[in-house]
Amino acid sequence: AVEALIVNVLLALMAAVALAIVVQSTLFAVVVLGGAYSFLMATVLVAMDAVDVAMTEASVGAGISTVLLLGALVL
Repeated sequence: AVEALIVNVLLALMAAVALAIVVQSTLFAVVVLGGAYSFLMATVLVAMDAVDVAMTEASVGAGISTVLLLGALVL
């Protein structure tokens, strides 16, 4: 019961972040919120006992992709 509540709260936060990404006008905010969305997704995957997939999501989604996109914004 508690695990389902945690997952539902995380999914609601993901929906809020997705809506925030849609309404943003600056690319920097979109990239940062995209990293936050990926981190929330990794947290949901940990809560669902898919730790290996969560580690991949955290390293690639929230890590490398965010850094590369921020680097592209600097250029």
